[in-house]
Amino acid sequence: MHRQDIHVRQISDIAPHGAVSPFRFGRFWYYREEDRWEWSDELARLHGYESADSVTPTSDLLLQHKHPDDRHRVGELLVRVRLEGEPFSSQHRIIDMRGVVIPVIVIADVLYDRKGRRVGTYGFYVAASETNHESAQNRTADSPGGERGLDIDDFVRRRSTIERVKGALMLAYRLNAQQAFDLLVWRSQESNTKLHVLATSIEARFNDVDVPSQARLSLDRVILSAHEASRR
Repeated sequence: MHRQDIHVRQISDIAPHGAVSPFRFGRFWYYREEDRWEWSDELARLHGYESADSVTPTSDLLLQHKHPDDRHRVGELLVRVRLEGEPFSSQHRIIDMRGVVIPVIVIADVLYDRKGRRVGTYGFYVAASETNHESAQNRTADSPGGERGLDIDDFVRRRSTIERVKGALMLAYRLNAQQAFDLLVWRSQESNTKLHVLATSIEARFNDVDVPSQARLSLDRVILSAHEASRR
């Protein structure tokens, strides 16, 4: 079974025509029964290989490329992915063939075959290039493309939406503000959707996000004890 035989859902598998992303990213497909990985050329290059044809990705190879401090945690995640086939996300560091440490965000969803059976997972690695941080942050609330002539109230409203979504991403993925913005800009460009439109759509679906009770308890403790730290 190859990825062209798979019907995928929720995450777009094809970049829109003409979309150009300043961020390094790559796609992967994982087939549980075969314990088999496929990488896009971009993901192979992110790991330091010439192309997808020049490497045979395996679960062991993936772990070899993880930073030693992240390897155990990612290894446990890979076991759950194979046994349960659930969607997942992860923020960790990889080490490419040159020994360069690269922080990445991995977002994955369930992979289905044409009969609707779960056969694995698929998704993206995203690594923002440091040289693009300033230019990305300076984009308007209407990236990509931008619109001129927005009145100040409209601009503030759109920017506020983006900031709220950034905050949610920072909490969920343990990102800083720049990384959260990078992730939004990347998805905006990948989906060819204006940034404020994408942020508005994400915010509208906040209630669809399942927040584990343990996470809420942790936030409760932070809220109830934050004043103590402010008095020190």
